[in-house]
Amino acid sequence: MMRRRPFALHASLLACSVFALCTLPFAARGQTATATLSGTVEDENGAIIPGVAITAVNNGTQLTRQTTTDENGYFVIPLLSPGSYTVKAQGKGFAPVDFT
Repeated sequence: MMRRRPFALHASLLACSVFALCTLPFAARGQTATATLSGTVEDENGAIIPGVAITAVNNGTQLTRQTTTDENGYFVIPLLSPGSYTVKAQGKGFAPVDFT
């Protein structure tokens, strides 16, 4: 005759429930709809250019995000909402450059 173990069943259900509740915030976080724009600014000869102002403008909402390249010519603009952007790079002594 088979014996039932109600405690083992309840413990298993409790463990599954706790696991599901603990992983839920991570699952929801993985579904964000944002992007990160990053890059390095160089001149025609491949030399890095620090201190360049980078501006990203969402063409649909006109939301503007700005940053400046670091000493290695690198920049990052995180958490951009979905859409089409125009990106402008403007450095001292250089003509502004627009990318769409």
